[in-house]
Amino acid sequence: MRRTLTSLLMRRLAAACAATTAVAQVRRQGTRPPQDAPPELRRPAAAHDHEHDHPHEQEFQPPQKPSQEPQFLKLSTNEKGVTTVKLARAPVNSFNLEFFQELNQWLLWMGSNEETKAIVFTSAIPTVFSAGLDLSEVHNPQQQRLTLFWQSFQELWLILNSFPKPLVAAITGNSPAAGCILAMGCDYRVMARGPKGNSDARRQYRIGLNETKLGITAPAWTMPAYAYLLGSRQAERLLQLGETPVADEAQKLGLVDLVVEDEEKALEAAYQMVDRFLLIPQNSRWMSRDMMRREYLQMLASDEDRNYDTEFTTQMLASPEVQQNLNTYMERLKSRTRK
Repeated sequence: MRRTLTSLLMRRLAAACAATTAVAQVRRQGTRPPQDAPPELRRPAAAHDHEHDHPHEQEFQPPQKPSQEPQFLKLSTNEKGVTTVKLARAPVNSFNLEFFQELNQWLLWMGSNEETKAIVFTSAIPTVFSAGLDLSEVHNPQQQRLTLFWQSFQELWLILNSFPKPLVAAITGNSPAAGCILAMGCDYRVMARGPKGNSDARRQYRIGLNETKLGITAPAWTMPAYAYLLGSRQAERLLQLGETPVADEAQKLGLVDLVVEDEEKALEAAYQMVDRFLLIPQNSRWMSRDMMRREYLQMLASDEDRNYDTEFTTQMLASPEVQQNLNTYMERLKSRTRK
């Protein structure tokens, strides 16, 4: 992981919660709090900090803007500094290693880019926000690539939940599994009920963590956020059954904040919510978010935690039982496509 964090942020995080070192490591890559962080939040360096042993961490070195144009993202920034990030990996915005890496790199840069004031996530592909993980990454996987893939997924979760600027999801289509996880990392979720002009209640978009239906589990580090949004009992039930409620039900459960008629209205509502976030002094807004989300990061709070999670998950995914379940599921998908 890249090492470019201000000593200011390191002190801020240590004072806030020593256990969440994962946040500090992600922020070394570029995200940081607003520049006007008050002096009282800057804990004086203690002897055990050993900052004098790491002179390269004394000053913030912001990440460079990625040199290549994004392959799987469409980016645009309006006059207010709100950047719209459209997921654009056909056919269904499934996350593979390269997609994760690209998204992480751009988010790290935007987290430090002063011209970026907020981000709205949406999709460039009709009727789908994101279908989740690319199953080709976990079906008959190559071990080294699977490890990098899972570490990049962890990194995205850390970035989202330590991001210093408002994040709003305009969920303009179905959003199972990792699509739901991306949305959970945002500060506000507005979801389209269905396609524009749709009058069929059976065609409402769905969202949720459906991993058990594939014979696997959702990442353990996403479950505290899922339980926080839905309540522990409802989260447990939905996780066990792999259910993905339709938009209106998801709002009742607390998984999304607002449901509107279609994709166009979802984007409108997302920008309106960004305006509300930006009216608040950003330092206090960010600190409130940061303190509320510490629990979301506990399971990835150290190198040891992240390595254990990676080892456990990659072994689980490579097990014969899981591979057989994935093979059955993918064959079922192929048969549907042929029809």
